[in-house]
Amino acid sequence: MGSSDEKVVAVIMVGGPTKGTRFRPLSLNVAKPLFPLAGQPMVHHPISACKRIPNLAQIYLVGFYEEREFALYVSSISTELRVPVSFPLPEMLGNLLYNV
Repeated sequence: MGSSDEKVVAVIMVGGPTKGTRFRPLSLNVAKPLFPLAGQPMVHHPISACKRIPNLAQIYLVGFYEEREFALYVSSISTELRVPVSFPLPEMLGNLLYNV
């Protein structure tokens, strides 16, 4: 990495709702990344690890779920970690990362 004041963006792949039958019937009403693991949603663990990255400016959760499935979680984890977390539409991601 370059200078110590460079902003860092993390991208976490969260997949999509197709197939994924291993958690059924437990996961029929919950997106797989939000399925509880060790008392937290699965996606919480890599997000928490990203918080230790110096100069972290943004975390993008990238996948093929509908944004509404992650809205409440994204809002609460952003507040908790004091780092913006968002779930951009896949077609927006290239432009977002290009402009970082």
